[in-house]
Amino acid sequence: MSDKPIYFKGLSALRFIAASAVIFHHIEQYKFWKGYPSIWGQEGMVGVFIDSLGHKAVSFFFVLSGFLITYLLLAEIRKTGTVALKKFYFRRILRIWPLYYVVVLLALFVLPLITSFDHWEGLMHDSMGLVVLLHMIILPNLLRVTSIQVVGANQAWSVGVEEQFYLIWPVLVRWFHKKLPLFLVLFILIKIGAQLFFAAGGQWFDGNTAKLSDQLATLLSHMQIEQMAVGGLGAWWLFAKRENWLSVVYHPISYVLSIALFLSFFIVDYHFIGITALEGFVFLILILNISTNPLMKIGLENKLMTYMGNISYGIYMIHTLVIALLITALESWSLSDSTFNVLLYVMAPLLTFGLAALSYRYFEQFFLRFKSRFAVVKSSTNRKS
Repeated sequence: MSDKPIYFKGLSALRFIAASAVIFHHIEQYKFWKGYPSIWGQEGMVGVFIDSLGHKAVSFFFVLSGFLITYLLLAEIRKTGTVALKKFYFRRILRIWPLYYVVVLLALFVLPLITSFDHWEGLMHDSMGLVVLLHMIILPNLLRVTSIQVVGANQAWSVGVEEQFYLIWPVLVRWFHKKLPLFLVLFILIKIGAQLFFAAGGQWFDGNTAKLSDQLATLLSHMQIEQMAVGGLGAWWLFAKRENWLSVVYHPISYVLSIALFLSFFIVDYHFIGITALEGFVFLILILNISTNPLMKIGLENKLMTYMGNISYGIYMIHTLVIALLITALESWSLSDSTFNVLLYVMAPLLTFGLAALSYRYFEQFFLRFKSRFAVVKSSTNRKS
């Protein structure tokens, strides 16, 4: 097998765009938490749009992670016959943990001393121990069954889901790589089936059992590992050169339909079990077309977008700290609503990009330079891989 680094064009730009979309979602959410006029949580098309900016961006990250990680694992198995689990976990730790823990610690112990968000302060004493514990062991997504939202780190739930996925995925791919398509399909169906079972259980059972069933259904709805499995299915199609499947993905009808469905996600509030899998396939079709379809000519590949994609993890992790601090600073001035919003919408992204660039250059790269010691397959596809 060639030792040429694995690379997929255009994905850095998509990653940056998705990370930026989350910023605007959280600007409106944090305005709502602070009691300012906000479109977050509102009914109607505008409310759906601002909500979807964040949630669909996270879904995109899940699909992309499943696609990239599965492809690299398959490349490693072809090269060595197995998956070096320790090396895989060390690569994940070096990329994810340092900035994750810095942001979480700042959000839990420093930000409350500087900012004031009433809905969070009421939980500081009653639930602080549980909140700290779940974030330290990278299980923040378990808080999704509660009303607790950690200002400055409420986006960490998705990092928890990804890390839990990374914990089991190399083992599963190593076990089932010879029957990977069948395994992935069953994995997706079992996940959706479990979610259906617990959602229905809330109606079948009574008392605490019904409450527990509802909580498990909620937890599974945010444990969007089926989207990562969908990404893995696309990785297998590409890696195994399944031309029959790829020809369907590359067909203009598939591409146009996926764009139409993608756009509909931002104006229609879909609510049915299995919507996350549908989202996964829509994002997968877009990812495969943009990054691997030789007939697709989309100008997303340039040095600036590649760099912004490299710092997108920092953008994602840092932006809520910036928004909380910026709102606190702006509300100390006597500003009109329009001026407040203009400054918030302009300064939040710019400050986030700047701090993410500094973090990447002076903090994250200190750890990233050790990743090569644990590399088995060369990859320039994704600095998060």
